[in-house]
Amino acid sequence: MDSIREDIPGNPLYANNKIGQIQEGLSFLVRGEILPNGERFHVDFCAENSSGDIALRLAAVISRNLLGRNTRTNGYWGTAETTSVIPIRLQPGTRFLLQLLITNDAILIAWDGMHVAKYEHRLSCYDIRSIEIRGDVRDIHVEHKLVTDYPQHTEKSKHYVCISNRHAETGIYYAEDYDHHTNEKGDEEAPEETNDDDDDDERPLPLPYYASFPRGFFDLGYSMVLWGRIRSKPQTFRLSFQAGPSIWPQPTVALLLEFQFSLDGNGETDEPIVMRSSFANGRWAEEIKSELLTGLRSNVEFKLKIVRGKRTFEIYLNDKPLTNYPYKVHPKCVDTLLVSGDINLYDIEIEEGD
Repeated sequence: MDSIREDIPGNPLYANNKIGQIQEGLSFLVRGEILPNGERFHVDFCAENSSGDIALRLAAVISRNLLGRNTRTNGYWGTAETTSVIPIRLQPGTRFLLQLLITNDAILIAWDGMHVAKYEHRLSCYDIRSIEIRGDVRDIHVEHKLVTDYPQHTEKSKHYVCISNRHAETGIYYAEDYDHHTNEKGDEEAPEETNDDDDDDERPLPLPYYASFPRGFFDLGYSMVLWGRIRSKPQTFRLSFQAGPSIWPQPTVALLLEFQFSLDGNGETDEPIVMRSSFANGRWAEEIKSELLTGLRSNVEFKLKIVRGKRTFEIYLNDKPLTNYPYKVHPKCVDTLLVSGDINLYDIEIEEGD
């Protein structure tokens, strides 16, 4: 894309060629404000050589809500990457928080506290010597330091909710009981974008959605209940019962439950494959995949319930037993539920056991 390859003329708004030793866990936190009529800005990780190589150019195209990525070596640009794992909103006249994390395999990118992209190294990250920022932004502040987890979450976000001790005692959590937070300026956060097929009066919760609770709270007999609707032309949706909300390093996962959709011969959404797995001690357990009768299709509403049993996670769909997953990781480590994928999520409850 020309908007990524084309340099922005003039001196950088920010430049630092004393970023120190590059190593895994080095985080660059960029705070600033997009100009009211802003069109684009670049963040370049530059190598120190005669050909002016750029290990990563992160190019924000404001009008397209796009964070493009590319590498330049010996004067030639590679193939641009423009996809993101969640929709991004780049709004002129607003403040932003951008995080770039160096790992051994890639640079991870977060926008306003949410992970949006992974850019695998095309040029050794150890060749990076400086960072430069140009374009339609102002009031730029950059902090670089080693971190132990990623991303750095914003203090107030609709994507995160914590269950209070009061609700822990009653064993029930309703999403509407919690105040959705405001941004740093005290204004309400911008409304989440929804698909054109969202005809419901009830507004879905923003995805990915993190519900956290005290470790050990999800006790024997407790259950997590979700209400939602499958979106049009789904590919997947997943639930992860895990230790903490981090993306990096990979957290311990007691249960990853994923519904993987495909199309039948007529181009319609077929029954999903139901996958279960877990992650601990640096490795994923072998996936268990099952072809089950779920009735899940495009635009179908559902109720999904996961019960902490004595030896397994017991999984119910629309009040009927669906499957289970034997414990590979003790569920007492779980303090976070992550929900993501091609659904509209309307409510979550945690119910106390009998």
